[in-house]
Amino acid sequence: MAGRVAGDEEHSFQTQMSDSDRAQIREQLARIFQSRAFEGSQRCQELLLHLVTKTLEGDGPNLKERLIGSEVFGREYGYDTASDSIVRVKANELRKRLAQYYDQTGRDDALRINLPTGSYVPRFFAVGKFPPCQEAPAQIPPPPPPAVAPEVARTSYRFWWLLLTALVPLGIWAVWPHLRTPHPMDVFWAPFFKSGPPVVVCIPASNRIFLPETVVAQLEDPSAAAPGKTGILLHPPEARVVPNGQMSVQNMRATLSIVTYLSQNSKPLQVGLTSEVSLEQIRRGRVVLIGGFRNPWADALNQQMRYRFETSFKGSHETSWIRDSNAKGDPVWVVPDLWPYGRQTADYAIISRFFDPSSGQMVIALSGLNGFGTQVAAEFLTDPKYWARFTELAPEGWDRKNCQIVLETKVIRELPGPPKILAVHTW
Repeated sequence: MAGRVAGDEEHSFQTQMSDSDRAQIREQLARIFQSRAFEGSQRCQELLLHLVTKTLEGDGPNLKERLIGSEVFGREYGYDTASDSIVRVKANELRKRLAQYYDQTGRDDALRINLPTGSYVPRFFAVGKFPPCQEAPAQIPPPPPPAVAPEVARTSYRFWWLLLTALVPLGIWAVWPHLRTPHPMDVFWAPFFKSGPPVVVCIPASNRIFLPETVVAQLEDPSAAAPGKTGILLHPPEARVVPNGQMSVQNMRATLSIVTYLSQNSKPLQVGLTSEVSLEQIRRGRVVLIGGFRNPWADALNQQMRYRFETSFKGSHETSWIRDSNAKGDPVWVVPDLWPYGRQTADYAIISRFFDPSSGQMVIALSGLNGFGTQVAAEFLTDPKYWARFTELAPEGWDRKNCQIVLETKVIRELPGPPKILAVHTW
């Protein structure tokens, strides 16, 4: 490499870089992308490729956080970097993955790519001790080559290196999708991203009841009546019912997660309430059904599955659980105080991906026993960091089969924790 000195253990050739150096850096980049350290993060691959390419093009001084956020992560150029730390977070993750690569797969690599802390400009190093030059034994010199005009020789050399510099990244770009192992989350969603009609996101809603302020005040005042009794008289005209006028915060968060993920992958979509989505739309398009108990499409489809929701009313008390139709005995995934609402300590969710037999279209249904489970199921479906356990449990060939995933989330102070996979079933 240009500038490398015999006897040096480590040498940076950042400022004196030849076309040969650039070609070797791109080859090293391809090796890094094929490693286990980077196979699970497409975002880190995109970020490193962008930073290296800009640096090799001499544009390193312009690698600033706001510009990277715009060019790599699709943010508006004027976005607030103080409140949106996507670039800093992914840069820190990139540094960790590079360290993991050079500690494992690339420990013997002669070329190192490093991203210094506090900077977005990568550094390139040649590592290794090179033997000092030795005098060659005396020998009869070969006949001189035919004379070539210096300008012609330089022009030919420059042409071939420019051609090689252009073809190497093109070759990497062409073969990379075929070399890397796709992430299981991408495989799960793959049928949705084939050409076809827009994805229909079907969300549940419940009726909203408006009461006079005087009635609401009496309901909120526990001293207004004896325990278990009320003296409130309510005439029918005083109560107003607005159909589909209310949605839980957790269902809304789940919807935003799914819609954001589909939009980031440039997939056209339609969002509609359960009452607004027709059976014909479900038959014609790819569908995501959010929520179970207030989504009759999701509820009807889940009743055909191995894992399904069940509920029991005793008086005014409601208990709900997930039933495993292949297991005997009492269910173990239970929410005992769904109504009257008690403080939740855990919630459970089911994700079902299957081909609708009546339409041949792909359907994904996600729902929790309570809203916490629905929110966490959507987070699981849109964040690759939660899929390691799924890879361990899913059988070979799962990508070509129907699939169900059972999740658990611990609830602390009305906030759900990260999802935990309890079971995976394919058929």
